[in-house]
Amino acid sequence: MNFQKVILKLFALFSVVRGYNLIVLILAQYLAALFIFAPDLGHRQIITDVKLDGIILCSILCVAAGYIINNFYDLEKDEIKRPLQVYLQKQVSQNFKLTIYIILNLSALIIAWFISWRVFIFFVVYQFLVWFYSHKINRFALIKNVYLIIIRVMPFFALLIYFDNFTFNLALHATFLTILFLITDIVKDLSSQKADLIYNYNSIPIKYGIDFTKVLISCLIITELVIGILIIIKNDVGAMKYFFICANIAFFFVLLMIWRIKTIQEYKILHYFFKGMIVLGVFSIVLIEINPLTLQTIAQNFSKRVN
Repeated sequence: MNFQKVILKLFALFSVVRGYNLIVLILAQYLAALFIFAPDLGHRQIITDVKLDGIILCSILCVAAGYIINNFYDLEKDEIKRPLQVYLQKQVSQNFKLTIYIILNLSALIIAWFISWRVFIFFVVYQFLVWFYSHKINRFALIKNVYLIIIRVMPFFALLIYFDNFTFNLALHATFLTILFLITDIVKDLSSQKADLIYNYNSIPIKYGIDFTKVLISCLIITELVIGILIIIKNDVGAMKYFFICANIAFFFVLLMIWRIKTIQEYKILHYFFKGMIVLGVFSIVLIEINPLTLQTIAQNFSKRVN
């Protein structure tokens, strides 16, 4: 029975720290390091870079701590949005959550200190920004959306500082990802209007209205379409260009459908769609080193073997 309780609490803690998001973040950081930030370095050299591993570990610990403190403040609101998930998360006490929160943050700072004092300062600032978001900013419309996106892309900014390799191509990728995060977060606000209204969270749909929110989403999608076209035209992302082609097609249809969507359930589906696009974009990074001509050669060789 005690073993079952331990397993249940582990699952609850995994849910609190959004373990699935942490796994995606780890993959995203390593893939970005391998194929975007330092494409000229050997893969083994990057993966075995102790300082890089330390920076990514610090990021994961800080993000996990951020999810914990956000869960601490938003538990009541989440009971309306995701009651089953909150029921699981309540298997872990609030005091235990705070203890783990402190341990994760302290561990990140200790690791950061051994890497360099600059990394230490970066993560001190990052931890403060995450706490300030959960404590104050998340109740203010529009400001909290932009603020949250800054927090989400900061782990990648740490990699940018480490590799010191800023290019126009990198800027396009970063802008595309940042806007995609922003669209996803605003759509999430549309799907959680009821809970936000009850607990007095001043989200964009509540403060500015549904029509303004849809206009904002439409403008962001149009921006993504333009960036996607620029990346495709540059043609230096290998086979990943097919992701951007598919993403642009998807954005075009969403742009046509956004004004017909009205129910909370439809907004939730759209939110999950954009989250799926983020995950797909992360995995498609590995395609950067695959040239379309290489894919054509593989397909021809496979066809010959079959025949």
